Amino acid sequence: MDKIKVTVYFTGLIDIKNLHSGDTVELNSGSSISDLYGQIGIREEHKKYIIAMINGKNEFMHYTLKDRDEVKLFLPVGGG
Repeated sequence: MDKIKVTVYFTGLIDIKNLHSGDTVELNSGSSISDLYGQIGIREEHKKYIIAMINGKNEFMHYTLKDRDEVKLFLPVGGG
């Protein structure tokens, strides 16, 4: 199966083991954001809380990643 590489950026509020912000992740071609989350160790029950921006655009979990995409992950923070 063909492979793609995406660069993943995230803030310190998201704790991803064995990955630093700005690292490149290799995935199977046709992988979605949800697949990426699984590969980098984000648990299923946490996926719904993380917002993914792909090349500066907010995308849904089923979005198919492309080679050299830039993925920025955010954890919304609220307060009052």
